[in-house]
Amino acid sequence: MIFSDTVRYALLALSYLALNNGRLVKAEEIAKVHRIPRPFLAKVMHELTKRGFLHSVKGPKGGFALAKDPKEISIWDVIEAFGDAYKYEMCILMPVKCSDYNTNPCVVHPKWEEVKARVVDFFKKTTIDELAGVEEKHFAHKA
Repeated sequence: MIFSDTVRYALLALSYLALNNGRLVKAEEIAKVHRIPRPFLAKVMHELTKRGFLHSVKGPKGGFALAKDPKEISIWDVIEAFGDAYKYEMCILMPVKCSDYNTNPCVVHPKWEEVKARVVDFFKKTTIDELAGVEEKHFAHKA
């Protein structure tokens, strides 16, 4: 998959919270709905809170809620928050950044640079609100 498990779980959690905006949601609920290991998701949720994406309330009636408007959070914001942006700087053939090969690029370098730019642009323009819309359709289809 194009995302690490951490980023994927963060995106799923954020989109679920966007769908349930207006109420506190426990990590256990999200873990159950998306079949995510609860301990791993709990760490992701705490990191999202620390990074300002979520607001958390402790206690039996506590849970998590979005701290930002889901229209203002992009996929790229989440990728950057978890330190995965470097993956989109890598060469398709070599284990280093493409910029290391600017003076002597491989034969696919120009094409790969174009694809990478389009992918990153897509991530920067796609919001959690849009992901929530997709998730809502999936839940409606399962019902």
